Amino acid sequence: MNQRIFVTGGAGYIGSHTCVELLNAGYDITVFDNFSNSKPESLRRVERITGKSVQIVEGDIRDSETLQQALQSSGATAVIHFAGLKSVGESVASPLLYYDNNVVGSLRLLQAMQACGVRTLVFSSSATVYGNPVALPIREDHPLSATNPYGQTKLVVENMLREAF
Repeated sequence: MNQRIFVTGGAGYIGSHTCVELLNAGYDITVFDNFSNSKPESLRRVERITGKSVQIVEGDIRDSETLQQALQSSGATAVIHFAGLKSVGESVASPLLYYDNNVVGSLRLLQAMQACGVRTLVFSSSATVYGNPVALPIREDHPLSATNPYGQTKLVVENMLREAF
């Protein structure tokens, strides 16, 4: 059996393209998505493009029980985390929605990973964590200073990851 990767938000634009690459590289994948910003059709396209099947679990990343059960039953040894809301403008209008989905959802994922003994994670952050650039190009050692709720939620998760791993 090939190594299985658990992909949260795998039906979205970046997630579905990543799924194609993972399948073409010989990995098996389980996609966990609530389809709030995507459609199941994107995963059917992934299957058509690659000729390989995708295990799909519909669920919300904030639902601890469903998330942990899906991760455990998938047999995944690693997680790629794309699940999150992503509009700067919407985050300004609805900051609590962004903290709930992006921060609480990521916390629930880390808890599920811990419970299932999965320690490998790729997190999709954002350049918004750097705020207004001091210099270009932006390097990873650039000062962190998010200027909107979306960027702040990504920065909070980055900080959680630094402390948890």
